[in-house]
Amino acid sequence: MKKILIILLGLITLFAHAQELPTIPAKGFSFPIGTKFTLKLHPVDSVNFDISIIEFEPFNEVVDSWNNNYLFKDKGEDNTIICYFCFATHGDTEEEKEKNMKIYLLFKNYSKESLQYISDIQRVEDGEFESTSNVGMFSGVKGSEIWPYMIYAIGLHDFQKNKITISDER
Repeated sequence: MKKILIILLGLITLFAHAQELPTIPAKGFSFPIGTKFTLKLHPVDSVNFDISIIEFEPFNEVVDSWNNNYLFKDKGEDNTIICYFCFATHGDTEEEKEKNMKIYLLFKNYSKESLQYISDIQRVEDGEFESTSNVGMFSGVKGSEIWPYMIYAIGLHDFQKNKITISDER
């Protein structure tokens, strides 16, 4: 079942890149490294969301791991998530920057909902996707996922309202 989903995500991505934006809402999409994309949330029911891609472009900048707020506006379009799937690093010298180079998914959630979702990564070029953990996306907050190894593509799917709220933790 998982392989079918991953194949479906890959096919949807191929068609998404070939068609005009926004894409038709779907359960999920996959994105290659070196891209900036904006997702729009489409409620399916009181908990689940489909997503569509409303913006997609290459992004080849290596960003600073700690100083990247400039990538995001304070206020964005309602029910959107802006994402950068790219390389990031930090350090004073080129040697430090090379040593600290990582793969990042940087994002900001402009929806009123804190979200959980499933993410899969492709660690081998044209290889199979494998499941990876994530921290979710909190409403109005910039977040990041970091990997110390090469990832060629990421699949994001099955977006839902986060079942844990701050008031539940107290």
